[in-house]
Amino acid sequence: MEPRRLQASVVAVDALAAREIDEMFDVYVRLYERVTEDAFLRDLAEKQWVLLLRDAGVVRGFTTILLMDLESRGESLRVVFSGDTGIEPGFWGGQDLVRAWASFMGEVLAHEPGRRLYWFLISKGYRTYLYLPLFFHTFYPRADVPTPIFERDLIDTLGAAKFPGDFNPRTGVVEFAESHGQLKPRLADTPRHRKEHPHVRFFLEKNPRYADGHELVCVAEISPDNMKGLARRMLLEGAGALATA
Repeated sequence: MEPRRLQASVVAVDALAAREIDEMFDVYVRLYERVTEDAFLRDLAEKQWVLLLRDAGVVRGFTTILLMDLESRGESLRVVFSGDTGIEPGFWGGQDLVRAWASFMGEVLAHEPGRRLYWFLISKGYRTYLYLPLFFHTFYPRADVPTPIFERDLIDTLGAAKFPGDFNPRTGVVEFAESHGQLKPRLADTPRHRKEHPHVRFFLEKNPRYADGHELVCVAEISPDNMKGLARRMLLEGAGALATA
């Protein structure tokens, strides 16, 4: 059966209602353990926007968004960091998050088309990592090619800046001494048939302690040439909507 469509909207963090924040945290604690509301609120406070997914007015999913300026190897970049994210399992399988996120990224890209825009994704589960091969032609790290020098330096710079003391440049993983949140065991388990998928196998090899909340740092350029299918269409739609506004 097709998952129910969720209504998506991007909201400034300082415009969130208390009820919306409570509903976001309710979604989060259904998916993750070893999390606290205080840590959740601190993470939220550093972000600029939240993409909310609602069903009948109730938040059923979300992702937090931070836009950063960065210089890497002499190039001025913009970087979008995806923070706390979650969708209730009953709504898994839909593309509402991808549609809305890519459309918003199109707006961000159109604001400064002369600067490259990168996605800074940290992944403590293979499902999150699979967004990369599903919607991007080129992303790093990946199974089939070594990470180029530019992206390797970018990963190191972002990991060290965002997670000083916890990011390990040798592994490319944020290795928390104490978990900052980890998937509930039933969600962390990787089915046997999924372990044979080359991208899943690569993720498990690169981040063997993902179930303890360790995060693999990944990057991908957000651009029409680098994005596939639905994500590319929505990116162009978002950029076009801003241009004609």
